[in-house]
Amino acid sequence: MKKYYVLLVLFICLTTKSFSQKSLSDYSYIIVSDQFEFQDEKDKYDLNSLIKFLYNKHGFHAYFKDEVPDNVRRCDGLYADAEGKPGFLITKVEMIIRDCDGTEVFRSQKGKSDVKDYRKAYYEAAREAFRDVRDLYVNQKPISTYEEVAIDKNVKKTSKNAAKVVAVPVVAKETVDKKPKEKPSNTIESNAIENLPTAKFSNYTNAGKTYLLRKTKEGYSFYEESNDSEDGLLLIGKLSVLANEVTFTDSNEVKSNAEFDSSKNLSIENKKGSTIFKLEN
Repeated sequence: MKKYYVLLVLFICLTTKSFSQKSLSDYSYIIVSDQFEFQDEKDKYDLNSLIKFLYNKHGFHAYFKDEVPDNVRRCDGLYADAEGKPGFLITKVEMIIRDCDGTEVFRSQKGKSDVKDYRKAYYEAAREAFRDVRDLYVNQKPISTYEEVAIDKNVKKTSKNAAKVVAVPVVAKETVDKKPKEKPSNTIESNAIENLPTAKFSNYTNAGKTYLLRKTKEGYSFYEESNDSEDGLLLIGKLSVLANEVTFTDSNEVKSNAEFDSSKNLSIENKKGSTIFKLEN
């Protein structure tokens, strides 16, 4: 009888735990570490920026620690880490997500790459590991903040004769970009510095295809996501910026005019007109 009682208690505990577990979509943001334990410097190979980009692409509101909106509730967020193992033959990366108590709530399969260049190997392994993240179909809820609001003088005061302060939930407006004033699309001003993407990685779409814009020292590299390439990215051209004018040079060294509008959408001229790539993140 005692044996059955113990089993019953264990079953109730496990059932209660399973019902109390939150979905990853119930959280409102995820903080990506800017330096993983296997790295000897922050954002080495831009790997952390890539992983942050991939989390944003797959339904999360991803930030580095110093980018998190003010007054967010700590336990509304998740914390992203990665474990990596570079090797002469195989480079491995896996994604780990923890809650605010440090409890592991998700771990991906190990992404692997046999590419010898470490940057490419880490990128390929990270993207493979992210297939498990993609399959979670996460859609995080809007971010909420707490603003301290002083109660007026008619409310009971504390023993120190100071106004009581309470936390009032307010839906954050940070997810809505403050757009600069619209500028004529046919002027050099439309390519002003403030319109250029500043993130290391930006996600674009056109005609059902997905593209990746990578910020470099020279300007930007523009890739099409493709299963036919080694690391899932096919370089289609590069963008350079000179005197507020943007030039696109494709893989065949053909140059054409390009511009970013006030929403940072990318327009590249061609013989038929212009092709517009929409910023998605």
